[in-house]
Order: sequence, then structure tokens, then C-alpha cells
Amino acid sequence: MSITPKGMSILELYRLYRENNLIVNRRYQRKLVWTKSEKASLIESILLKYPIPLILFGKFKKDGKDMYEIIDGMQRLNAIFSLIENQFSINAKFFDVTKHPLANELNNQGVFQRVETSTDNLLNAQDCVDFLEYSLAVTVYEANSNKEIEDVFNRINSNGKHLSAQEVRQAGVTSNFAELVKSLASEIRGDVSMEIVPLTEMPEISIDYKSIDLGYGVLAEDTFWCRQGIIRNSDLRESADEQLLADIILSIALGKPFPAKKDNFDSYYGKGNTDKSDEIELAVTRYGIENLKQDIKAIISYIQNAVNSLSSTDSGNDKNFLRRILSRDGGVSNPVKEPFYTLFMAFYDLIIKESKEPFDYQEIFNAVTGLMGNIEVSSSITTDKRTKNINLTKGLIQSYFKSSTSTIRSSGSYAIDLENYLRRSKTEAPNYDFKQGLLSLNPSNRIFDSNCFSKICQNIAAIANLGKGKKGYIFLGISDTEKDTKLIENLDHISAPRFFPFGIVGIEREAKIQDITLDQYILQISRKIRDSQLPEWLKTSVNTALTPITYQNHTVLMIEIQAGKEPVWYNNKLYIRDGHEKQPQELSGEKISAVYSLFQ
Repeated sequence: MSITPKGMSILELYRLYRENNLIVNRRYQRKLVWTKSEKASLIESILLKYPIPLILFGKFKKDGKDMYEIIDGMQRLNAIFSLIENQFSINAKFFDVTKHPLANELNNQGVFQRVETSTDNLLNAQDCVDFLEYSLAVTVYEANSNKEIEDVFNRINSNGKHLSAQEVRQAGVTSNFAELVKSLASEIRGDVSMEIVPLTEMPEISIDYKSIDLGYGVLAEDTFWCRQGIIRNSDLRESADEQLLADIILSIALGKPFPAKKDNFDSYYGKGNTDKSDEIELAVTRYGIENLKQDIKAIISYIQNAVNSLSSTDSGNDKNFLRRILSRDGGVSNPVKEPFYTLFMAFYDLIIKESKEPFDYQEIFNAVTGLMGNIEVSSSITTDKRTKNINLTKGLIQSYFKSSTSTIRSSGSYAIDLENYLRRSKTEAPNYDFKQGLLSLNPSNRIFDSNCFSKICQNIAAIANLGKGKKGYIFLGISDTEKDTKLIENLDHISAPRFFPFGIVGIEREAKIQDITLDQYILQISRKIRDSQLPEWLKTSVNTALTPITYQNHTVLMIEIQAGKEPVWYNNKLYIRDGHEKQPQELSGEKISAVYSLFQ
């Protein structure tokens, strides 16, 4: 491994940042976590021309360009670039964006929005120039492999004093167990992304909450964990959700309730006095990583559906609903992590182990009201105590479960996935398309819209042209404008749940209009795809991956498109999606060659 120490100005680093040459590997990097006061402290040091800790990059080539993977310094770099883009002020003064040509141009293009204020509230010109010319100490590692970079990261970050206990455990660990914890936590929080992301996209997938207002994309109050009062907002930023999921995974994979103590967690991450990492690796592999992930998501989906099903009582969608139910006195002052763990494991035993399904959510919640007062909750929790807690809870709720004939490992766990697809569509627009359905919205003529279906086929072809190994999705039953959502609600007399700008209108309403069952309608859609002018291999691939997803009693049909070995032509035309246009674009001339190059 060669080492090249150098000085890099903030001006130069900002250019690399905005050209997406500074990247983050989410396999081992944590989220953006610095508060505004921590950012301001760093900026003050720079303005005072004090030295700050060095930045470490791993350098590699991609498409002929030098790329820099951030090994250490992500929080510092984000603080610096956030100041330039007016996301916070220093001593009540904002950076003057006009003093940085690139930043000024990006502001004019709408990439970010500067704060409109008087010159009195801006840093003076000299401070801005000095700030941009400040040279950071940067060490560049030209590593021989990703493993070397991970090893360097692990050595630097595993003992960081600002890391929580769970973050210390996770730092640099890339075992199947650790990866499962992180990927599950990311899916449930809603900050799923590609493994490698530019630093510019980290704010969109980092955690914020209202009282600190950092402008990040994942609001703690909106996550399942905090909305239901299972953990605090501040605890989420310190990865308490990951520790809870590690607790659940250990309990399921090892076959008995886990004694959740710090030393025990450390041991299974290979960082305690006794290294038990091989034991959990074997257990996770034996259970099946995907089976474990799907089972846990299925149980959380059941609990989410239970909460949502009570929305008609004006309480189901309330924040802190589970906390009020599970706490001793119905209050919302303390989180209910242990009672939730107990309820989750009781649901797991009944649904997964005993193949049952709930049929009366109201009675289930009536039975577990005040659960915290009925179970043993202490810092010295043991396997025996937890077993008694789970058995007690099962006894309270099992009368409201019945035998199930359905397969648990099915689309039932996709409700969480659907929310993540909707979130990801903001940053990966070319890979996603949304259609309210296949019937016309003409009130007097609700017939099959052949033009709409043709657009769907064009989009299937366009997504298949994203490049070798790429994948994308089309969702039927989702409106992407509030105007269309309201129109459909009025036409079809439904109430559609909203998720960000999307309305989940479902497709069962279109089956009802045609007086057929939902299964018959999905078969009808499959046959239309089969009879289209798409290539035979693509039609087969798409039809075998059609997945109905139930979301708050509305069914969405997910059409998964996997790119093949060469571009796809539809009706003798080549289409692509560029992410800026809703409709697929027909290509001609040199642009066709560019698509073919994506499959080399």
C-alpha cells in the first residue's frame, strides 16, 4: 500500500465533492451525525487557521477518473461543504456563495438554495477567500484491495470516543451478521441506498429530528421506531435501532432469547473478552440470511398493519401509539424497547414457528395494554427472564390468532420494501416508474387505456436498457401526483394512503370496475405483457417476477425488470429513461451506440 501525503485546499475538495468524486462505502461507514454546534466548532478552527485532523482517502480509478473513498473525515468534509452551501451559519453569519464561482453557479442552477440575507449577515470577502484557500492535511492511500481500505477504517474508527457502543461494535465489521443488522436497519429506517454513494447524497440518507434540524433526509420522528415510541430520536442517531435488531437476530438465529448485555453483544461481534463471532455466523448461515431478513420484516409488517388497522378509531396512526399501549401507565415519557422486543418475539413464535396469523388486532392490543408492568424489565436481563416474558405475552394474545394456510415468506414483508422503493425513486429516478393503473380516468368511459399500456411497455424496454446487470421497477396502483390521487379517490370512492408525494391507490378498484377478481386482473395484465412486442426473454423474465404488494389494504403490482446481455428494442425503437423526463425517450444516431456501450 503506497501512501501519498499532500495538502488539498477546500476549494479543490469542493470541486471533487460536486463532481461526485468523493464517495462513501456504506458497508462500514456510519451516518452523518454531527450537530450544528459540532460543525460550527470545526469551522471556527479553520477560520482561526488552526490545524484540524487529517483526512484519509482511498484512491482508485473509475472510468478513467480518480475517485477518493473517504476512510476518515466524512463528518468534517460534510461540515465544510454544508457551510459553503448555507446549511448553517457561523456566529450568525453565512458563507457568501458569490465568492465561490462553482458554488454560485450551482446555486443559480438550483442544485442548492443559498440563504437570501443582507451583507451584514455574511462572512466578509477575506474570510471567505481564506476559508476556501485553507489547506487540509490529506493522506491518500492507493490500496491494493477493498479489504485494505476496510482494515484501515476498522483500525481508525473502532475506538472512536464519539461512537456509541453499537457503532463501535459495527465499525469495520463486515461479517454476515453485521451486514444483516445494517441492511435490515437501513430498510426499516428508510435510508436504503446503493453500497457506494457520493458524499453529496449522504445528507439525503442521514438521520435528522426536528429539535436539531440539520436538513437531512430521514426524519427520526417519521421512522417506525421513533414514531411508535420504541426508542428516542437521539437514540436512533446513535444506532439504538441496530442494537435492537442485533438483539432480535441473535435471539432468532441462536434459538433462544438473547441476554442483552453489553459484553454479550461485544462477544458476538468478535470484540469482547470472548470471541463468539463464529457461532453467530454459523447460526445465521444455517437459518438462511434471506429467510431471516424476510421473517423479521414480515413480523414488523404484521405489527405495523396492526397499528394501521386501528386508524379508524382515531388512534392507530397516532405517534407513540405502541408506547402508550405497552407502557405501565399509558404515558409517553419513556421508550418501550424491552416490551416491544417481547411483543415481537411473541408474534414471531405464533406466526413463524406455529404458522398462525392474527385476526383481531383490537383484542391483541387490549390484551397487551400495560405490558411493561406485567413483564420483568431490568438491566440484568437473562435468557430465563426473557423466556418467561415472551411466554406470558403469548398467553395473553394467542386466542386472537388462528391457523394460517398461507406461506409466511411471501409478499407480506414487502410493505417495508415498498416504502423504500418510493424513497429511492427520488435519487434513482431512471430505475423507477409509477402508474395509477391501466384504465382510463375518464369518468364516463373507464375502459382499458391502450396508450397507457404502450407507455408501460416502452418503460419496460427503457429500464432494460439501463445497462448490463441493472434492475428497475414499474409499480401499478401508485399515483405520483396529488391531483391524480384525489381524482381517483373521487372516481372510485376509496381513501388512498399517502407516502411523500405518492398516493397508494391500488389496482383492486380496477378489478372491481371490470367485475373480476384481483387474481383474474393480475392474470389479465400478465397476458397483455405476454402478447406485447417486447422480446420473448424479457416478457418471460417480467411475468415470472410480477409481485402483488399489500400496503394498508391496497394492492400494488410490482413489475421487476432485469437488464439482459444486450439492449432491448420495442416496436423497432430504442428507448431510455434519463431520470428527468417521466416518459421514456426514443433514441437515434450516436445515442444508440452509447446505449450499446453500457452492455460491453
